[in-house]
Amino acid sequence: MSSTVSRLRTHYKPGKVALLLIAESPPESVDDAVRFFYNPHQERWDHMYRSVMEAVFTDFQYRPGEKDLWLTRFQERGCYMIDATDSPINRLSPTERRCVLNAAVNKKLAEVATLVTRSTPIVLVKKNVFEAFHSPLRRAGYNVIHDAFLPFPSHSHQAAFIKACRSCLKEHHWTT
Repeated sequence: MSSTVSRLRTHYKPGKVALLLIAESPPESVDDAVRFFYNPHQERWDHMYRSVMEAVFTDFQYRPGEKDLWLTRFQERGCYMIDATDSPINRLSPTERRCVLNAAVNKKLAEVATLVTRSTPIVLVKKNVFEAFHSPLRRAGYNVIHDAFLPFPSHSHQAAFIKACRSCLKEHHWTT
Protein backbone atom coordinates (compact mmCIF):
# COMPACT_ATOMS: atom_id res chain seq x y z
CA MET A 1 0.00 0.00 0.00
CA SER A 2 1.35 3.44 -0.83
CA SER A 3 2.41 5.60 2.08
CA THR A 4 -0.10 8.27 0.98
CA VAL A 5 -3.00 5.81 1.02
CA SER A 6 -1.92 4.44 4.38
CA ARG A 7 -1.55 7.93 5.88
CA LEU A 8 -4.95 9.06 4.57
CA ARG A 9 -6.75 5.93 5.77
CA THR A 10 -5.13 6.19 9.22
CA HIS A 11 -6.07 9.87 9.51
CA TYR A 12 -9.79 9.01 9.24
CA LYS A 13 -9.75 5.81 11.31
CA PRO A 14 -12.29 6.01 14.14
CA GLY A 15 -11.32 5.17 17.71
CA LYS A 16 -13.91 2.39 17.68
CA VAL A 17 -15.20 0.94 14.42
CA ALA A 18 -19.00 0.69 14.54
CA LEU A 19 -19.49 -0.07 10.82
CA LEU A 20 -16.86 -1.62 8.55
CA LEU A 21 -17.03 -1.43 4.78
CA ILE A 22 -14.69 -3.54 2.68
CA ALA A 23 -14.09 -2.41 -0.89
CA GLU A 24 -11.89 -4.01 -3.54
CA SER A 25 -8.62 -2.04 -3.56
CA PRO A 26 -7.28 1.49 -3.74
CA PRO A 27 -7.30 2.58 -7.38
CA GLU A 28 -4.04 2.85 -9.23
CA SER A 29 -2.59 6.34 -8.88
CA VAL A 30 0.67 7.92 -9.91
CA ASP A 31 1.39 10.57 -7.30
CA ASP A 32 0.17 12.26 -4.12
CA ALA A 33 -3.00 13.26 -5.98
CA VAL A 34 -4.05 9.69 -5.29
CA ARG A 35 -7.56 8.74 -6.36
CA PHE A 36 -8.82 7.37 -3.10
CA PHE A 37 -11.94 7.38 -0.93
CA TYR A 38 -10.06 9.01 1.96
CA ASN A 39 -8.29 11.70 -0.07
CA PRO A 40 -10.10 14.92 0.93
CA HIS A 41 -8.60 16.80 -2.03
CA GLN A 42 -9.73 14.34 -4.69
CA GLU A 43 -13.38 14.65 -5.66
CA ARG A 44 -13.45 14.14 -9.42
CA TRP A 45 -14.90 10.75 -10.40
CA ASP A 46 -15.34 9.92 -6.74
CA HIS A 47 -18.46 7.78 -7.07
CA MET A 48 -17.51 5.59 -4.12
CA TYR A 49 -17.24 8.52 -1.71
CA ARG A 50 -20.49 10.15 -2.84
CA SER A 51 -22.46 6.90 -2.84
CA VAL A 52 -21.19 5.69 0.54
CA MET A 53 -21.92 9.04 2.16
CA GLU A 54 -25.40 9.12 0.65
CA ALA A 55 -26.08 5.56 1.84
CA VAL A 56 -24.84 6.21 5.39
CA PHE A 57 -26.09 9.79 5.86
CA THR A 58 -29.62 10.60 4.77
CA ASP A 59 -28.79 14.32 4.95
CA PHE A 60 -25.70 14.09 2.69
CA GLN A 61 -25.63 16.60 -0.13
CA TYR A 62 -22.55 16.66 -2.31
CA ARG A 63 -20.89 20.05 -2.40
CA PRO A 64 -17.38 20.57 -3.77
CA GLY A 65 -14.85 21.26 -1.06
CA GLU A 66 -16.76 19.51 1.74
CA LYS A 67 -15.20 16.06 1.46
CA ASP A 68 -13.06 16.44 4.60
CA LEU A 69 -16.14 17.51 6.56
CA TRP A 70 -18.06 14.39 5.53
CA LEU A 71 -15.07 12.06 5.98
CA THR A 72 -14.69 13.45 9.51
CA ARG A 73 -18.39 12.91 10.16
CA PHE A 74 -18.01 9.35 8.80
CA GLN A 75 -15.12 8.80 11.22
CA GLU A 76 -17.02 10.31 14.16
CA ARG A 77 -19.94 7.98 13.44
CA GLY A 78 -17.54 5.03 13.75
CA CYS A 79 -17.57 4.18 10.05
CA TYR A 80 -14.43 2.87 8.42
CA MET A 81 -13.59 1.57 4.96
CA ILE A 82 -10.71 -0.75 4.22
CA ASP A 83 -9.78 -2.58 1.04
CA ALA A 84 -9.83 -6.30 0.46
CA THR A 85 -6.33 -6.00 -0.94
CA ASP A 86 -3.97 -3.12 -0.33
CA SER A 87 -2.45 -3.13 -3.83
CA PRO A 88 -4.34 -1.60 -6.75
CA ILE A 89 -5.96 -4.27 -8.90
CA ASN A 90 -8.24 -2.11 -11.05
CA ARG A 91 -6.12 -2.73 -14.16
CA LEU A 92 -6.13 -6.55 -13.78
CA SER A 93 -8.44 -8.95 -15.59
CA PRO A 94 -11.42 -10.36 -13.68
CA THR A 95 -9.63 -13.70 -13.30
CA GLU A 96 -6.47 -12.05 -11.97
CA ARG A 97 -8.54 -9.93 -9.56
CA ARG A 98 -10.31 -13.02 -8.25
CA CYS A 99 -6.96 -14.74 -7.61
CA VAL A 100 -5.55 -11.71 -5.79
CA LEU A 101 -8.69 -11.34 -3.64
CA ASN A 102 -8.79 -15.04 -2.75
CA ALA A 103 -5.10 -14.91 -1.81
CA ALA A 104 -5.78 -11.88 0.44
CA VAL A 105 -8.57 -13.42 2.52
CA ASN A 106 -6.55 -14.81 5.45
CA LYS A 107 -4.42 -11.68 5.87
CA LYS A 108 -7.48 -9.45 5.67
CA LEU A 109 -9.39 -11.58 8.19
CA ALA A 110 -6.52 -10.99 10.61
CA GLU A 111 -6.80 -7.24 9.99
CA VAL A 112 -10.58 -7.32 10.45
CA ALA A 113 -10.03 -9.03 13.81
CA THR A 114 -7.99 -6.03 14.97
CA LEU A 115 -10.68 -3.55 13.89
CA VAL A 116 -14.07 -4.92 14.91
CA THR A 117 -15.93 -7.26 17.21
CA ARG A 118 -17.88 -10.22 15.85
CA SER A 119 -21.12 -8.21 16.14
CA THR A 120 -19.92 -5.12 14.23
CA PRO A 121 -21.88 -4.71 10.98
CA ILE A 122 -19.76 -5.36 7.87
CA VAL A 123 -20.68 -4.32 4.33
CA LEU A 124 -18.86 -5.82 1.35
CA VAL A 125 -18.70 -3.54 -1.70
CA LYS A 126 -18.58 -5.14 -5.16
CA LYS A 127 -19.47 -8.58 -6.42
CA ASN A 128 -15.94 -10.02 -6.46
CA VAL A 129 -15.27 -8.84 -2.88
CA PHE A 130 -18.56 -10.39 -1.77
CA GLU A 131 -17.71 -13.68 -3.50
CA ALA A 132 -14.24 -13.88 -1.94
CA PHE A 133 -15.04 -12.63 1.58
CA HIS A 134 -18.68 -13.31 2.47
CA SER A 135 -18.32 -16.99 3.39
CA PRO A 136 -14.93 -16.72 5.15
CA LEU A 137 -16.14 -13.78 7.25
CA ARG A 138 -19.38 -15.55 8.16
CA ARG A 139 -17.53 -18.79 9.00
CA ALA A 140 -15.27 -16.76 11.29
CA GLY A 141 -18.38 -15.44 13.05
CA TYR A 142 -18.42 -11.90 11.67
CA ASN A 143 -21.60 -9.93 11.05
CA VAL A 144 -21.77 -9.43 7.28
CA ILE A 145 -25.16 -7.73 7.07
CA HIS A 146 -26.19 -8.71 3.55
CA ASP A 147 -26.65 -11.98 1.72
CA ALA A 148 -26.26 -10.68 -1.83
CA PHE A 149 -23.56 -8.53 -3.36
CA LEU A 150 -23.78 -4.74 -3.48
CA PRO A 151 -22.72 -3.36 -6.87
CA PHE A 152 -19.72 -1.10 -7.15
CA PRO A 153 -21.13 2.44 -7.19
CA SER A 154 -20.05 3.61 -10.63
CA HIS A 155 -21.07 3.15 -14.25
CA SER A 156 -24.73 3.94 -13.44
CA HIS A 157 -24.84 1.59 -10.42
CA GLN A 158 -24.75 4.37 -7.82
CA ALA A 159 -28.51 4.37 -7.14
CA ALA A 160 -28.62 0.56 -6.85
CA PHE A 161 -25.68 0.61 -4.42
CA ILE A 162 -27.21 3.37 -2.29
CA LYS A 163 -30.58 1.63 -2.14
CA ALA A 164 -29.11 -1.79 -1.27
CA CYS A 165 -26.68 -0.38 1.29
CA ARG A 166 -29.34 1.76 2.98
CA SER A 167 -31.66 -1.23 3.07
CA CYS A 168 -29.20 -3.55 4.82
CA LEU A 169 -28.16 -0.77 7.23
CA LYS A 170 -31.80 -0.07 8.08
CA GLU A 171 -32.53 -3.77 8.50
CA HIS A 172 -29.71 -3.95 11.05
CA HIS A 173 -30.91 -0.83 12.87
CA TRP A 174 -28.11 1.42 11.69
CA THR A 175 -29.24 5.03 11.84
CA THR A 176 -27.56 8.31 11.04
